[in-house]
Amino acid sequence: MKKLALIFALIFLVTTVSAVPQTEVSYFYSIGCTHCVSIAQSGILEQINSTDNITVTKYETSTNQQGRTLFLNYGEQFGIPRDEFGVPFAVIKQSGNHSYLMGDTPIIENIENEISDFNGTTLYSVAASSGSSGDGGGGSGPSKNNLTLWAIIIAALIDSINPCAFGVLLFLMAVLLSMGSSKRALKAGLTYTLVIFVVYLAAGFGIMQFLSSTSVLNEIQLVAGILIILAALIEIKDFFWEGKGFSLKIPAGAKPLLEKYARKGTLVSIIVLGVLVALVELPCTGAIYLGILSMIAESGTIGIFYLVLYNLIFILPLIILALVVYRGMEVDAANEWVQNNKKYMRLAAGIIMIIIALLLFGII
Repeated sequence: MKKLALIFALIFLVTTVSAVPQTEVSYFYSIGCTHCVSIAQSGILEQINSTDNITVTKYETSTNQQGRTLFLNYGEQFGIPRDEFGVPFAVIKQSGNHSYLMGDTPIIENIENEISDFNGTTLYSVAASSGSSGDGGGGSGPSKNNLTLWAIIIAALIDSINPCAFGVLLFLMAVLLSMGSSKRALKAGLTYTLVIFVVYLAAGFGIMQFLSSTSVLNEIQLVAGILIILAALIEIKDFFWEGKGFSLKIPAGAKPLLEKYARKGTLVSIIVLGVLVALVELPCTGAIYLGILSMIAESGTIGIFYLVLYNLIFILPLIILALVVYRGMEVDAANEWVQNNKKYMRLAAGIIMIIIALLLFGII
């Protein structure tokens, strides 16, 4: 009964958080565009940006490569002919779907109604032409991005409760504590944690940049969703039948190499250890991270904040664990706690993975 209650409580918590209404408006303009000036003078974007749960992100397309790439990707995604596609252009993302408005008059006159009436259905009846190559009609299509700040926080917290990284950290500190230096063990533990943060952040930034610039993001999200579902089933399997069949864990062949660098205890060896752990623990943590990254890629400039926040939360338990061991908690006791609660960590990770996959599929 306790297991079932835990499952239902986690599902309720995450789905409730995911359901928080959030609207994101991506606005594209170019320098010298008179129709863009009309929108700027109207103040409509500032007006809607001041509304709760609505965020407006502006992209310049003539000199900003990132803005132009994202702009062209949307044109392909909506199937707009190139000779009819131009600025000003606005994409409204809400409730798992998105629509677009093109042209100064359509944006000024319809964007408020589009946001208030947007209920997740497919619409192709928004706005008429307004007089330039950038002033076309509007439409919508499926979007798999229903990302919120709370979704980032919860996913990062669950992903951070990671037995793989915990085990290596505890082994490293146990080796250094056996040498009689708690301060040295703490410094090593924090250095190890910092390296994991840097590697994960750099990898996440690279993946996010690639995803945001590709024209097949929807297809990538579909494949990622399927992989995440498979990983979730493995994690939930280990909650009920731990140790049976395939599990998401650090490969056994990598453990002697990790132990080798942990026993050295030098700064260089600890940095190498952190890099290696960040790479080889991907089977443990990669599914959640990939799913979040594929949604962050559609979040515009706020995606950088989401990425940094996610990784800060991801390393938080490692910092806490290093501090409590430094303060006197026995490594064996900490390791015993990790082992006793490992299956609950896997259950939570599995449930979060399913939620992320459903977000990617546009189901919730």
